[in-house]
Amino acid sequence: MQFDEKALRHLEVTYRAPEVAAQRRVLLETVAARAGECALDIGCGPGFVTEELARAVGPGGTIHAIDNSESSVAMARQRCAGFANAQFQVAEATQLPYPDNHFDLAISTQVYEFVPDVRTALSELHRVLRPGGRAAIIDTDWHTILWHSADPARMARILRVWDEHLAHPVLPRTLNLLLRDAGFSVRECKSISYLDTEFKPEGYSYNMTKTIRGFVRDRQGITRQEVDAWADELRNLAQAGAYFFNLNRYLFLAEKK
Repeated sequence: MQFDEKALRHLEVTYRAPEVAAQRRVLLETVAARAGECALDIGCGPGFVTEELARAVGPGGTIHAIDNSESSVAMARQRCAGFANAQFQVAEATQLPYPDNHFDLAISTQVYEFVPDVRTALSELHRVLRPGGRAAIIDTDWHTILWHSADPARMARILRVWDEHLAHPVLPRTLNLLLRDAGFSVRECKSISYLDTEFKPEGYSYNMTKTIRGFVRDRQGITRQEVDAWADELRNLAQAGAYFFNLNRYLFLAEKK
């Protein structure tokens, strides 16, 4: 997927959803950033987590944030304009522009599932962390979606094409082993469940429906009419009190040996 300015503005709305805000709280509690630490945000997006980390490490600490999208970096830099301890640059997760043993902690939210060469990205993460440094990583298993529909075949087609938006639709299933192979000890793994029983503008699934519609339309034979009918059905289910959506993300806390 291409995260241009328009896509990022929509992503920003999605990040404000209650489910995503709750995820950020869990992430920050788990990584437990302390004043004076040096932190790295890999794939900062609009900068919501970067802002929280800048606040957590305080003026005596630093937060470096990267993204491979110039629009993302610009938006994150603007969001964190009040924090002198936040630094930003455009870079790839597979080629981190930092010296060895530099960071006390790193976080990565919904990034590695987009990276074709995950092993190299995790090797780079290991390299830039100090011994004993910790990394908190969140990725989604997109095959855990439970999305009620009276037309399950159509739902399956749309979600199958949606898988094409990233490199690894079920990355959490192998991430534990990949982290160990990269030289980490996995200290904790927990699931984060997104549950919507209402189709409302502030909800995660409501906003994801817009993203999915734009991505799958005219791919693999899915027509505009079919994807519009899919979205209409979700609204009708909500009006009938029959809407249900659930998705699992997974948070890994790893430590560099």
